[in-house]
Amino acid sequence: MINKYLGCLLGAAIGDAMGAVTEMRTRKQIEEKFGYVRDFLTPPDDTFARGCEAGSVTDDFSLAHATIETILKTSKIDVETAVEALILWGDPSNFYSRFAGPTTKIAIRKLKGEAVAEAHDFKLCNDNSKASNGAAMKISPIALFSHGDVDKAIQIAYLVSTVSHHNNISISGACAIAAATAKALQENATLQSILDAGVYGAVEGERLGAQTGATLAGPSVKRRIEWAVELGKQDKSLVEIMDDISDLIGTGLAAAEAVPAVFALIQASFDQPMEAIYAAVNIGNDTDTIATMVGGILGAYHGSDAFSPDHLKLLNRVNNYDLQTLAQGIEAFQ
Repeated sequence: MINKYLGCLLGAAIGDAMGAVTEMRTRKQIEEKFGYVRDFLTPPDDTFARGCEAGSVTDDFSLAHATIETILKTSKIDVETAVEALILWGDPSNFYSRFAGPTTKIAIRKLKGEAVAEAHDFKLCNDNSKASNGAAMKISPIALFSHGDVDKAIQIAYLVSTVSHHNNISISGACAIAAATAKALQENATLQSILDAGVYGAVEGERLGAQTGATLAGPSVKRRIEWAVELGKQDKSLVEIMDDISDLIGTGLAAAEAVPAVFALIQASFDQPMEAIYAAVNIGNDTDTIATMVGGILGAYHGSDAFSPDHLKLLNRVNNYDLQTLAQGIEAFQ
């Protein structure tokens, strides 16, 4: 199993670091500026990762990494641990905190006891902008603590998500990614069983989020996953499928866009994990987030042998990580 744990960590980190270069551009703009990205590049000055060395991760994987380290330190997976991890990660002294998204920034300030003014001069009935992918983006590596138990992965995703994205749509997206990751760890996993686990996780996440958090207006993550998978099955080139995903599903900050896009790319390139990551990196918009989720799930399935040892060395060096030791800690966690 250690190979699968390391594969998830490595795939998620590769996706985040490669996607940080192309984030916010359309697929056509990426093509015009970079060609088709298949390597770690230095982020340009008009991206959030500006000033970073090639191979640097952003909020997606660094927040997962910080949460895993906190869980291993406290030997607990609960809300208090998730809060501790988020506050530590969000400290200005932490280099990666500069990448925090809008929902996460507000959550950190509230957890620290700061007063946060309403965005308007009245209280909205629903703040639908909070239905973002900030919970789903980090959850695949954290779901490794399930050791392949899908329902446990959903519960972990729910607990971790509530501290920053406590709403039905965000939690639905996070639980879909967590459930698919857990299923991918199982020795008898198949493409279909992983996709089915994602749908199941989306349903359970929607239920849990609606019961205890805000119910926001937005598309069904579950139904959009099902639609996205059908797009991934088309008898078209991968680039054509990428365009369909971008045009129809969307690849942006919303959980109901980014999470279904992940499952479409997994359907389209299940047996070629690096090609799936490359597709996510080049698909446009929130590329690092989509690529880290694709990489995490497929890395859990294929294991670390699916990736270059040079990638592991680079990511460990640039980010001062030791992903092998982290994987060992997760495997030993009870």
